[in-house]
Amino acid sequence: MRAMFKTGVAALAGAALFNLPPARAQVVWTVGIGNTSCATAMRNMEKTGAGWENHYLTWLGGFVSGYNMAVADHTHANARVGEGIPNGKIADLLKASCKKDPSKPLPQVAAEIRADLAAFRQ
Repeated sequence: MRAMFKTGVAALAGAALFNLPPARAQVVWTVGIGNTSCATAMRNMEKTGAGWENHYLTWLGGFVSGYNMAVADHTHANARVGEGIPNGKIADLLKASCKKDPSKPLPQVAAEIRADLAAFRQ
């Protein structure tokens, strides 16, 4: 019960912060290379090296950019999360998060990385 309350409070706080409607139980389908788990991403990067890492970083960059666009659209403010952060730093964040919990879906990790980058920017 407490977890549901905390989740509800967090959703309402997020909705108030970004002037978004409250979160609902909905499915968000992720397309492309991001439709995988951390375990698969890490295995692909270890097996084939820089080629796959660049694919994942490109997808992650698109995720952060799309998220920024959605925030800017809803808040009518600048959203510059990720600006000036080198790809190597983002790759390190991706690998560290995936190593910590390989079962996480890549979109969840991407959202967490975007939140970390937003906190860094402030």
